[in-house]
Amino acid sequence: LYVHLPWCERKCPYCDFNSHEHFDASREFAYIDTLLQDLELQQDKTEVTPLQSIFIGGGTPSLFSPSAIECLLSGIASRYPMVEDIEITLESNPGSADQSRFQGYRQAGVTRLSLGVQSFDDAALQALGRIHDSNQARAALDAALAVFPRVNPDLMHGLPEQSPASAVNDLRQALAQGVEHLSWYQ
Repeated sequence: LYVHLPWCERKCPYCDFNSHEHFDASREFAYIDTLLQDLELQQDKTEVTPLQSIFIGGGTPSLFSPSAIECLLSGIASRYPMVEDIEITLESNPGSADQSRFQGYRQAGVTRLSLGVQSFDDAALQALGRIHDSNQARAALDAALAVFPRVNPDLMHGLPEQSPASAVNDLRQALAQGVEHLSWYQ
């Protein structure tokens, strides 16, 4: 099951996903309720089989509070059966979450954090319009690894003026921090 939470602190200029700035935390539970109502309506149109994975993407889902994510996950669980070892992934950006929020997401049932690092090169991050720098990316990755059994950084390659050596350096830095899985996008 893919769940889309379409808000970001700032819209990155390269992003083609349905996402919007100006997140209003006072409306997060109303949005979750609407998603769950829609999910309930879809049940009649789909074959109900146990969910093997849930991916909460966006946008920046880590703008939502851990209690809102817990509400979302419990609402899904009350509507659909899940396999016992379900993987539940939440996307996060290094500039919009911290270890206490990560702990809250973990307690809510999230089992994997997908961290939008994109690069460890400050010039590349600035060109991409990201809200974090390389030090924040490393700190967020360390914080995530301390909380989640599975963490994957999202990295990009083929960036404007990026050399192959710089792209490989991003991979090396992520692996040096101890990740076992990463996503590498062009």
